[in-house]
Amino acid sequence: MASLAWLESLKESFASTGLDYEDLYELIEASIVRGRTSFPAFIYDASRGVGFSVSEGFFYSLDQDWDDPEDFNEVSFFLGEVETSSIPVPDYVLLMKVAADVYSAFFPDEGGGVLRSAEILEERYSKKSLSN
Repeated sequence: MASLAWLESLKESFASTGLDYEDLYELIEASIVRGRTSFPAFIYDASRGVGFSVSEGFFYSLDQDWDDPEDFNEVSFFLGEVETSSIPVPDYVLLMKVAADVYSAFFPDEGGGVLRSAEILEERYSKKSLSN
């Protein structure tokens, strides 16, 4: 099954970055395996600054999920309504770009849209980094 193969490749690619990727990977994997969303929809929402909830108490937040988006300075992951970890925004952007590249290699017909969402995501948060 291609979806499982791309997820395994994604995990290997994330691990090769040396970044703290585990919670992001778990959230992406659970979202897809449970049929809650597709990766193209996941990264599209992220490019608009919207996090994702796999289930009640299992989610991550981006700037549009915050009461005051101007205070957004890290990507936070939650399990059971408790923040389990957070990663710097530039690390999150890099990991999402890696995910877009891996996904596009496995699903070239959807690659254009996924890569464009990754570009928009990078633009969104590079501007944010400059303003802080």
